[in-house]
Amino acid sequence: MSIAQSTFDIPKNPAERRAWVCYQLRLRGNSLRRIAQQLDVSHQAVSNALMTPSSRIEVAIADALGTTPAKLFAERYDRDGQRLPNTRPDKNTTPSQPNNVQRERAA
Repeated sequence: MSIAQSTFDIPKNPAERRAWVCYQLRLRGNSLRRIAQQLDVSHQAVSNALMTPSSRIEVAIADALGTTPAKLFAERYDRDGQRLPNTRPDKNTTPSQPNNVQRERAA
């Protein structure tokens, strides 16, 4: 079975890309669940990797589609195909509070 070249127009919008990936996997007789079983992770982890970065799962999805992670998830890679650093904000966004007891020096 040959796949038309037009099917390789990967959507940039993450929600559209997710639907496109699922469709492309189905055309190839594969699925996100099957990839999850191969990686020994939950299907939710594979599904989440389409929206949030996960190097190992991105590689598996791209391999299943016959492409590279840098092409499939272009916004996560630079021009040379190197992964961009994670840009998610730290979870601890509140400033640390000073101790509520002032320590004095012993005389």
